[in-house]
Amino acid sequence: MKFISQIAEHDIKILKAIYGMEKATLEELAKKLGEPYTVSDLTAYLNRLEMENLLEKILEEPLTYKLSGLGLIAVGALPEKARRVFLLVPPDKSFFFYTGVGPENFTGIIARSLSDFREKVKTVDVRSLEFHIPRRDIERWVRDVLEDEELAERIEQIRQLKLEGEPLRNRILNTVDFRIKELTSVFKFGKIRFT
Repeated sequence: MKFISQIAEHDIKILKAIYGMEKATLEELAKKLGEPYTVSDLTAYLNRLEMENLLEKILEEPLTYKLSGLGLIAVGALPEKARRVFLLVPPDKSFFFYTGVGPENFTGIIARSLSDFREKVKTVDVRSLEFHIPRRDIERWVRDVLEDEELAERIEQIRQLKLEGEPLRNRILNTVDFRIKELTSVFKFGKIRFT
């Protein structure tokens, strides 16, 4: 993933146009941007921006895109604190899901951001969550790597409930989802205007 400062000006222009429209088809975007952008040019641009996780495809017919969390960061639409929801941590700072102590218990699943963690929690073997919660591994990762004290405290509260199985998974998911909504709630109050 590129750092936001490395994104080309023409890419930012495209992202800002989509942000202003909330979602866009290739035809709508070509019309909004005008020359020199054509539908065929935009197809290549949008495919690349999707590969870089700056856009999300929301419809196949007609092909429609919206900004992803990283795209929203790129155009300055997310509050600074929300960046950690979507930005990737270095590989060595990732959360590694285990079901027990030792390399033979590694699930092969890692998370590199809070949004990635949320997605992995949905499908990881629940024994991994049962292993990490009592050891405070998730709590420490959230506090020390993601630097989110508030969420770390909420994870600690989950640990104190001593949940197991799907109730544990669901409580973690609900807690993380709620925190992500808190961090990205700026959208409910209005959009940034670009001049």
